[in-house]
This record gives sequence, C-alpha cells and structure tokens, in this order.
Amino acid sequence: MVIDVLVISLIVVLVIIGYQKFIKILSSNHINKDKYCVLYSTETFEVSGEVEFYFQCPRKIPVAFKIWSLDDEEMFTESKEFSKGGHIIRYDSKSLQNGLYTFGIETSDQKTVKKFQIKN
Repeated sequence: MVIDVLVISLIVVLVIIGYQKFIKILSSNHINKDKYCVLYSTETFEVSGEVEFYFQCPRKIPVAFKIWSLDDEEMFTESKEFSKGGHIIRYDSKSLQNGLYTFGIETSDQKTVKKFQIKN
C-alpha cells in the first residue's frame, strides 16, 4: 500500500518535471515583441461620435490602420510610417451606419483585428 503511493507520487513528480522542461523548450522560441505593434481595444465596445484608436509601435514602421464592415469591405484606411511609441487615430464614426465593425492594423509582419459597435 505505502509502496504504491510512493510509486504514484514519483510518477506524478516526474510528469511535472517533464512538463516544465517541455514548456521551457517551447518558450525558448518565443515571439520577438520588437517586431510587432500592439493594438488596444476601444475604451468601450459601443462607440459614438469621434473615436480614438490607440496602438503602440516598437520601432519606426509603416502601418495601415483600417476599419472594415463585417463583410470585410474597407470603410476607412490611414497608411503612413509611425515612429516608435504610442499613437492615436481619431475617427468620426458618424460617417458610418450603426452596427458592428472591425478595426485593425497591418504591417509587413502582422495583421491585428478587433471588433467594436457604432451607436450614434
């Protein structure tokens, strides 16, 4: 009885150690954060009037900020080279009908998209 408990405990400990080593191997090829911009959600899911979209760039990089309808039609695009740091793009949502939309940023290495709802 006692030997069975010790054997099971040893197996559990070995599985935990093996799992930790496996995770360490996987994390050694982690994502290089210096290549990617970070896009933040709007302050509230439902927006109206002028909306501020915020993102951060790790270095000077060309970025295309876009707003799409749910059927992927581009409703707005602003493309330019942004410097390192945080950036705000202001957009007057009154030019769009009420409903669900997506917004995002595209670079040569990434495309990040988030949803929001316009209620004017």
